[in-house]
Amino acid sequence: MHYLIWQRAALREARQQHRTHNFDVVHHLSWGTISAPPLLWRLPVPFVWGPIGGGQTAPPAFYRYFGSGWNRELLRTLRVKVATRLPGLRRAVRESALILSTNPETTDALTAAGARQVHFFPNIGVPEHLMGHALDQHATEQQELLILWVGRLIPLKGLPLALEALSQIERSLPVRLRIVGEGPLKAEMENLAQSLGISDRVEFAGAVPWSRMGDFYREANVFLFTSLRDSSGTVISEALAYRLPILTLNHQGAGAIVPAEAGIKVAVTNPEETVSALADGIRRLAQSPQLRKHMGEAAWIHAQSMSWQQRTKQMTEWYEEVVANKRVNGRYSYAAL
Repeated sequence: MHYLIWQRAALREARQQHRTHNFDVVHHLSWGTISAPPLLWRLPVPFVWGPIGGGQTAPPAFYRYFGSGWNRELLRTLRVKVATRLPGLRRAVRESALILSTNPETTDALTAAGARQVHFFPNIGVPEHLMGHALDQHATEQQELLILWVGRLIPLKGLPLALEALSQIERSLPVRLRIVGEGPLKAEMENLAQSLGISDRVEFAGAVPWSRMGDFYREANVFLFTSLRDSSGTVISEALAYRLPILTLNHQGAGAIVPAEAGIKVAVTNPEETVSALADGIRRLAQSPQLRKHMGEAAWIHAQSMSWQQRTKQMTEWYEEVVANKRVNGRYSYAAL
């Protein structure tokens, strides 16, 4: 409710500022979700919206991983499906000169709402200084395969999938899972690791300051991403920059961001098949240092295209395009102040 009220206040302020500055384009960034369409398209200049997500939903077959929170997920899924038919969203996408989407599911929702032009543009990027650190060689030749998992310990992040997959790995393969993050499920996840008989192969590192995360990325051999509902995932861009092969679920932002040559993307079908495929991915990466090296190099190359410098360049080009379109045919003269 506060955000909806804020949007009207922001529109009033934007109108006043436009009278003074005569803007060429207006770009709405926050919130990044289809569930709360913006109002700034009412200014008589080209309107850019995004990057936005919110069109992704949790896969129904994985309901058991959400526990008592599954009913909330069902309500959210219903809200997403209804949103594409609501006048507020349909008007916002119709009046947009350009919409940026963080994942294919959101692109589909925006298209269903009548969007004319939607570009895939993740709301994550790689800082230039991180690219420099990524040139350091991390431990690819060590005997033990160290898998890094980073995120909040909440149902959405799907950590049980990682633990269950590890439990299927033969003891003859030296594999260890390092979990970075805190959350309400920590005790439950520790108990799950114990019940699966893998406590000696799992390390719960707790919360780690971002300034120290570089050490964790450099020490790892593989990055594992198991989110069941995620718009994109900042940690993916960081792992790519540190030359880490990515083992991930092939859906939503992660599926679109990670190129095939930089990792293993597992189909999201049902828990049994998905966990088995994750375990197969771990085996492949554990048994082939050469494959890890090849994927790591591909990851680093892709990370360069995700630098904030490249993001800025692309955004500037799009601004110029939408302004030029207005000057050519006046398409984006919508509402009078």
